Amino acid sequence: MFKFWLLCTLAVASRADIAEEEDVLVLKKSNFDEALQAHPNILVEFYAPWCGHCKALAPEYAKAAGMLKAEGSEIRLGKVDATEESELAQEFGVRGYPTIKFFKGGEKQSPKEYSAGRQADDIVNWLKKRTGPAVSTLSEVTAAESLIADNEVAVIGFFKDAQSADAKALEKAAEAIDDIPFAMTSNSDIYSKFEVSKDGIILFKK
Repeated sequence: MFKFWLLCTLAVASRADIAEEEDVLVLKKSNFDEALQAHPNILVEFYAPWCGHCKALAPEYAKAAGMLKAEGSEIRLGKVDATEESELAQEFGVRGYPTIKFFKGGEKQSPKEYSAGRQADDIVNWLKKRTGPAVSTLSEVTAAESLIADNEVAVIGFFKDAQSADAKALEKAAEAIDDIPFAMTSNSDIYSKFEVSKDGIILFKK
């Protein structure tokens, strides 16, 4: 019994043992599978220490990791030094730096290539779209105000019927655009706040 307890304790300890640098998980071949089990939705950057593009990305990547962590999101960001972990880089077909792949649902077989911008907001918006609905639903004025305040550009669809053809068209557009957050509302207070009298789509830009 003691031996079983000891093994369980060691397993928990090792699971918690993935190092972090500025909220970014430091991944290696030895802890990669463990990380996917502990964090089913994880964005992984394969980098080289000498790579200029990687160095330029680093602060924004860390900022995105911090933003998600502060929100209490289950999505995590990780990084792999591909020059040290060449076997891992080879496994995922890394041929240039940085290569960024998204592992969803703990799946290791077919990660999705990251395809958006290199700013923290771009990274966070792309990840949220990949793990939730492409269009968020706004039910309060404060939520709409926050969306506009927190982003350089935001799109809000005003539809009394969320199942209408126009609402569906907005969802389709949102799925194709990675770097702009999309939302939808049928709330009359939000209509009034932005002086909207009929259904339509508004792009808010700072």
